Amino acid sequence: MAQKPKRDHEDIQYVLKHFYKVPVETIMKKDIWNMPIAYPDTPIEDILSIMTARRHIWIVEKKGSTKLMGIITEKDLLDIMAPKKIKPYAIGGIDMRSFLFGNIIYAKDIMVRKIVSVEATDTIERALEKMKSFRIRRLPVVDNKGNLVGELTIKTIIIQFRKVLKWYRITGKE
Repeated sequence: MAQKPKRDHEDIQYVLKHFYKVPVETIMKKDIWNMPIAYPDTPIEDILSIMTARRHIWIVEKKGSTKLMGIITEKDLLDIMAPKKIKPYAIGGIDMRSFLFGNIIYAKDIMVRKIVSVEATDTIERALEKMKSFRIRRLPVVDNKGNLVGELTIKTIIIQFRKVLKWYRITGKE
């Protein structure tokens, strides 16, 4: 049996270095049927209803499809619900999407189309790098055709890392 390091932070470093190499598919949520999913033509009222219980909604091409088209998060709803203050010195385009302007009718009107994703074979390290780089807390896991096959959240990563660390400390095994 391998001898355990004597200090807690050494345990964490050792386990984390190995945890980084774990494939995303090992810890991702795979229950597509239980994920918040809507379609581009889903009315905004339905989106608001879903968001009362969830923090995000994956937008797929159409019913029966898993082709990922976008995501809606709580931040996206905040952006369209908050009053718009148009500054005369604004550089670039002004985001005119707002409930106040009456131009939000369907999910497609607010969904984010530029999706940062990972594949199931990517490592946890790669997923964490993307989360940090793009300042996001969740990633869709897609196949090579862009179909949603699962999701990975920072919460899931933390929970699984804690379990692995606890197991390592109890067993002392590598």
